[in-house]
Amino acid sequence: MVVTGASDGIGRAAARSWTEAGATVVMVGRNEAKTAAAARRIMSETGRRTVHWEIADLSRQDAVQALGARLREAHPRIDVLANNAGALFLERAETIDGLEQTFALNHLAYFTLTIELLPALLAASTPEAPARVINVSSRAHQNARVDLDDLQLVHGYGGWRAYCNSKLYNLWFTRALARRMDPSRLIVQAMHPGVVSTRFATNNGWMGRLQRRLMDVVSVTPEQGADTLVWLATAPDAARRNARYWVRRREVTPSRLARDDERAERLWRESNALARVDADATIAAALKTHAVA
Repeated sequence: MVVTGASDGIGRAAARSWTEAGATVVMVGRNEAKTAAAARRIMSETGRRTVHWEIADLSRQDAVQALGARLREAHPRIDVLANNAGALFLERAETIDGLEQTFALNHLAYFTLTIELLPALLAASTPEAPARVINVSSRAHQNARVDLDDLQLVHGYGGWRAYCNSKLYNLWFTRALARRMDPSRLIVQAMHPGVVSTRFATNNGWMGRLQRRLMDVVSVTPEQGADTLVWLATAPDAARRNARYWVRRREVTPSRLARDDERAERLWRESNALARVDADATIAAALKTHAVA
């Protein structure tokens, strides 16, 4: 199992639960010291030595692609990919690729890493046990205000708006990918973890710390926030329904905008161009290579 954003919060809690259950887990984080310490602590607490870690700045497309190549080499069969890494940025900034950083980290990293790992995911899948991709979205998608001609929010940027939009993009990506895959080979799901007590938003100075204190009034623990993510990775019920949105282990209908497949396809095409990949060709090649006899 591969989980991004794993050095803290629900990513770390999920990694611990999967390790306890006997899985081999790869924890992906940005800070090497923090990620390594989290992995070693999980191994110490569980008594299992099946935790690995990888370091990558997922806001950079070259780093995402390099991570994908390393993971395919080290783990040619991957049963579950949990796209969890994300952040809120109150001030607009661009990555080295010239992309608005919220869009780059919260959406495009999901897109690119998943496409990069499709060969390993399909190699692990069987008709009885399809591989799974789980995209951590948010109820915040209901507040999205999207202009598909301005995905980078060059005009009208707001940190909360950028975050809400990115969580909507997670749902559009879930639906667009699921439409392209045989559900007996790959199941794609999205989920809302709740408002979780983590360091989320504290990267934004005093305003972020104030926001974090207000959020903590209604926050759940990382373990509670990770529960649906952990469940989606193995639950038979989750494998019988594809491209769904889950909250507290229950299927929930997302916003009407989140179910707009025409706009989801537009985002898919734009993501292809921005990531400089041909995702549909990669999917076709991976399905052919790993066809079930």
